[in-house]
Amino acid sequence: MKEKKNLITLEVDSALSLMQEIYNDIVEQKNYASMIMKKMLSFMKDQEDMSTIGPVIKEQQKILNECTEKKISLVKLQGVLLKQTQSGGGKNMPIGKLNLTEEERDLLDELVKGNKNENDINNYKL
Repeated sequence: MKEKKNLITLEVDSALSLMQEIYNDIVEQKNYASMIMKKMLSFMKDQEDMSTIGPVIKEQQKILNECTEKKISLVKLQGVLLKQTQSGGGKNMPIGKLNLTEEERDLLDELVKGNKNENDINNYKL
């Protein structure tokens, strides 16, 4: 039996807190990937090591690029939030009243899901 989805409405303050938490997670992922990449590069002694270390470095670079994309998405969402709350109801206006495009909703869903278990998120719609 399919569960009924619950609608979550966020106020501006809680949305900003959520965005800050997402940003902190992104920075942590980026720092960890950078640390692993530097450590792998320090292990490289000759060209033969590159065949072993290369895939790890490539994966860490992919994580760094994804972190950059996530930051850009977060900034876009913050811009929409800021623009619509300044022109509209004010600080405690529920975000559920914001006019988000389908692309902006997808960005928000993707950022909120992050690395969490998909079953935890699927029960709710932002």
